Amino acid sequence: MVCSEFIGRSKPFVNRMLRSLLLVIFSIGIFSCGDLKQEASHQRGEMRIYADPSTKSLLEALTQIYTMKYPEVKFDIVYKSENQVLQDLLDTVAYAAFINQPLSEQQTRYIAQKTDVTPRSTLLAYDAAIFITSVDNPVDSITFDQIRNGIFEGNNQIIFDSGNSGNFNTVKTVLGLEIPTGKSIQAEENARKLIDFVKKSPQSIGVIGLNEISEADNPEIKELMEGIKIISVIDEKGVAQTPEIPNILAMNYPFFKGVYFIVREPGFGIGSGFSRFAGSNQGQLIVKREGLQPNYLYNREVQVNLESVE
Repeated sequence: MVCSEFIGRSKPFVNRMLRSLLLVIFSIGIFSCGDLKQEASHQRGEMRIYADPSTKSLLEALTQIYTMKYPEVKFDIVYKSENQVLQDLLDTVAYAAFINQPLSEQQTRYIAQKTDVTPRSTLLAYDAAIFITSVDNPVDSITFDQIRNGIFEGNNQIIFDSGNSGNFNTVKTVLGLEIPTGKSIQAEENARKLIDFVKKSPQSIGVIGLNEISEADNPEIKELMEGIKIISVIDEKGVAQTPEIPNILAMNYPFFKGVYFIVREPGFGIGSGFSRFAGSNQGQLIVKREGLQPNYLYNREVQVNLESVE
């Protein structure tokens, strides 16, 4: 009788315990599914990236490997000049961009106020705006003043890959140029057309991005650069600086530029996943393979002292 009473009284307690246990299990299941959903959000779907053409080689190398890791991800890349991409970001047409400058604080705040999502600018690599000319041109270097004069005087002296490109913006910023209203800058449609023009016009000097010709082992690049040479820039101290990685890393070459990935998305989606991948050891090794200086990966030189220690 006593035993029966205890069992009868304990049933509500047992039921409450079972309900509590089931609630805990259910909650764990929900959180686990949420984590899986968040984890998977960067592994499938489609993202459109607006990019300056001078970043094409690096961007395509990174997106190719990312889609090999996550086959259910698809990238749609739209190439526009850097100024047009920046405008698309401000107009909230673009969610992601691959260009040579970050958003300013003012631009970041503007987009955040307009969309309730704060865009992030991540520096992935260092590139450079470089000066090329025909091998038939006896010129091997160029000064700041010669660049300024060549831009303003015209006559095909200094020609850009695009009038609104990241390369033009880099040169304009470094030299502190103010382009008069109505003044046209000489430019071709893209780097390849510019290289072809320079080959036919030995006295002209073209401005392209290092990334566009940095993949030295690529047969297409080798063929493209036949008859073309890169000239050095005389800095303000009178030193000839070449656009080589050590000079770019040390910021000795005046016209170095960054490569930024800008993304505006809530949560951890494809943009965040791609940004993390591009900044990872694997992504930075791809940057190095492309002939550019990674932002998160540096060559480490170790000096070993073989002398005996007393």
